[in-house]
Amino acid sequence: MTQMLPAGTTTSTRSLLAKATLFAGSIVALAACQEPKEIGLDPTSPVGVFYTDTLTINRSTILFDSVRTNKAASLLVGRYTDPVFGPVTASAFTQLSLGSQFIVQDSLKVDIPAGQIVHDSTFLYLQYTYAPVYGGDTLQTHEVSVHRLTEDISRTKNYNYTSSIAYSPQPLGKLAFKPTPVTSAYVKIPMDAAFGKEIVAVANKDAGKADSIFQQSVKGLALIPGANNPSVLAFNPMGTSGAYTSVLQVYYHIQGKTTALSQTLMVSMAQGRFNRIVPTRAGTLLSTLKAGQATSSVETKGQTFVQPGTGVTTKIEIPGLSDLKKRRVAINRADLVITPVAAPSTQLNLPPYLALAEVNAQNQLLRYQTTDFVQFVPVATSVFNRTASSWYYPQVSGYNTRNKSYTFDMTGYFQTIMSGLTPNNGLLLMTPSTGNLVDVSTGVASNLAPYYLNDRLWRMILDGKASVKVIVFYTNTL
Repeated sequence: MTQMLPAGTTTSTRSLLAKATLFAGSIVALAACQEPKEIGLDPTSPVGVFYTDTLTINRSTILFDSVRTNKAASLLVGRYTDPVFGPVTASAFTQLSLGSQFIVQDSLKVDIPAGQIVHDSTFLYLQYTYAPVYGGDTLQTHEVSVHRLTEDISRTKNYNYTSSIAYSPQPLGKLAFKPTPVTSAYVKIPMDAAFGKEIVAVANKDAGKADSIFQQSVKGLALIPGANNPSVLAFNPMGTSGAYTSVLQVYYHIQGKTTALSQTLMVSMAQGRFNRIVPTRAGTLLSTLKAGQATSSVETKGQTFVQPGTGVTTKIEIPGLSDLKKRRVAINRADLVITPVAAPSTQLNLPPYLALAEVNAQNQLLRYQTTDFVQFVPVATSVFNRTASSWYYPQVSGYNTRNKSYTFDMTGYFQTIMSGLTPNNGLLLMTPSTGNLVDVSTGVASNLAPYYLNDRLWRMILDGKASVKVIVFYTNTL
């Protein structure tokens, strides 16, 4: 049947047995029941429980006033043009870190004089995985030029996706190549000999023993794409095992000796690198976006958008929950199902995961004050207390290739709204590159969100009302 909720919201409901009494055993049965995830299937429900999938949902597109790109998991370098989002250019900036103290000694542990340490060659090795390639034809030639930073990277500053720092216009190295369609591969960029000799000269000196001194003279590198690059590559500073995979390798020998030696410098720790991602939105539906403001789907032809690397995401508001709250109902189960437009290609791909984050009135991410944890919708099946530990287990939904959607269990979160613990201010779609945003393996919660939240150029379009749907089972408490 159809029932009119307050404020004129029309909600479709089913009662499997009208006016039946709901026993406690029925509630237990419902809590243990896993309802179907597919939109369009009639869910099963115990006696006396009502079901609705037509709660009012509002969608809008948000442009963040800032997106942290330091601590990024990947260094993004390249260009491409998205048919919906427009052209994008990505550059990366990174410090270099001493992998180990640069000490060169003879067999008696006596330092070799600087004049006897002879530079041979220097190469920058950058590892990339073929999967995170964004935007264009990977069979075309890519070009990366490496420049010397002339400005320090601050380890205490949060760099935005529009941030940039000064670098020398003269490249230290340059390489044109075609990406290899394998799981992972390296590019090997020959570096300027004078730069290599400068690094060799720090051997056995204070600058060769401490990053803080070394980085005073060698501030770092900028990775700049060629003018005609067809796509953006993601270079990996570290592998999944935590080992450094992108490094600067300096080769040398001792005068009068034939043994080849080398010193490895690492592409810096997470805090010492960031990406600059510059979109051009002129002529697109996103051309009028303004930082911090919500652009209704009505203004963008029923569509809303997600492109995390450029600060674009979708805000979901569910005012229909307020109608249910007025009716004094108890939510037994609630699912939020997000069904995006299919990806047009493997290089314009959907994010593998989504998370839902709380925002304030200025559409800024809420973070718990004492921990800096992003206030994601948690993995919770009952009311939670919103203390620091409430945010230790963010709920992350992977893309279901069978249903072509992402599904969140909103039961506990909606219950906190109904009970007045949580304001119904809307949620933002976030795109982590991992299914786990908090590391609790050591027994101490560690916030991984800054590393994995906005470091990619995935894109997503939500088109029409059916793209976001809430399925709620509830019981009248009056």
